[in-house]
Amino acid sequence: MQIKSRKLKNVTSVFWNSQNSSLVLLDQRVLPWDIKFNEYHSVKDVSEAIKNMVVRGAPAIGVTAAYAMVLSTIQALTKFKQQEKRIEFLKMSYQTLISSRPTAVDLENFAKIVLEEAINTNLSVEKVLNRAHSLRTQVIEECKKIGIEGEKIIKNGETILTHCNAGAPATVDYGTALAPIYVAHSKQKKIRVIVDETRPRLQGARITAWELYESGIEHLIITDNSASFLMSKGEIDKIIVGADRCLQDGTIANKIGTLSLAISAKYFGIDFYVALPWSTIDQSGTKASKIAIEKRDEEEVKFVTSKEQRILISNEKSSALNYAFDVTPAKLIKGYITSKGVLTLEQLKKVIKKIKKE
Repeated sequence: MQIKSRKLKNVTSVFWNSQNSSLVLLDQRVLPWDIKFNEYHSVKDVSEAIKNMVVRGAPAIGVTAAYAMVLSTIQALTKFKQQEKRIEFLKMSYQTLISSRPTAVDLENFAKIVLEEAINTNLSVEKVLNRAHSLRTQVIEECKKIGIEGEKIIKNGETILTHCNAGAPATVDYGTALAPIYVAHSKQKKIRVIVDETRPRLQGARITAWELYESGIEHLIITDNSASFLMSKGEIDKIIVGADRCLQDGTIANKIGTLSLAISAKYFGIDFYVALPWSTIDQSGTKASKIAIEKRDEEEVKFVTSKEQRILISNEKSSALNYAFDVTPAKLIKGYITSKGVLTLEQLKKVIKKIKKE
């Protein structure tokens, strides 16, 4: 994405440093106050970065996992002489990665692709790295297409609500839910974006609002609990969100709070769309009740972090529940914004079946 307020022409959230064979991640924990990049040389450290949300957003985590498997390949070749030991190390690295954040399926999908590439090429670092590069390019190009297809449903003068951050930092570049908004803005459509804060880590208030500001797009931050009231007043025309996992029946897992928005949208007759790349499709046949929903540390709820300090906002001895994701059934979703168009549920199912056969 373009950063207009700083001396940076272009910022992407995940990339490979070929000079020292390291993975570089934009530290999303310090946005919007600082633009900071961290370098990683081991799967263990990358796994911690994923857990601690240095990197976040399903596609960005997926690309991160792909490059982490490159680091694992390099480590395996350095540590072990026997091929059997090397492959065992790679498989352990894969397990470490997929346990980092279990809900987002892109992580598992991309890590598996690069693991298989490593095994099939006798741990050729060049080929494994090229495979990771190709996955990164795939995500960027697909997000561009999501923007082009999604813009078609945005009318001039509309107000669109989005949840969490499904923009450039979450997807390497461009975004999923924000991509159609960027394209609409580039076509001079007058639009306004409602950004809910997205407690407890405030990805909406911190990251989405910053991203929209940098892009010159009119926006307004709201508290999470005011979204339904705005819908009731007729102040929201559409809702577009991203997804961390999409099942074959169209059910999605996404940032906690998505389900509440979808229910309210259905009640008030507001179209609710999900924007997603194909890497977010869970091809395993998982049922909605079996999705692993991540629970995070209760201190994320009890404390708020600003640029300068971390402040306790609750009674210190009280307990807090902190689900990171919820599950939204397909019957609440108007359509799926993909690189192949804005699809109905039945159209989505047909494409998923076709991809599975390939």
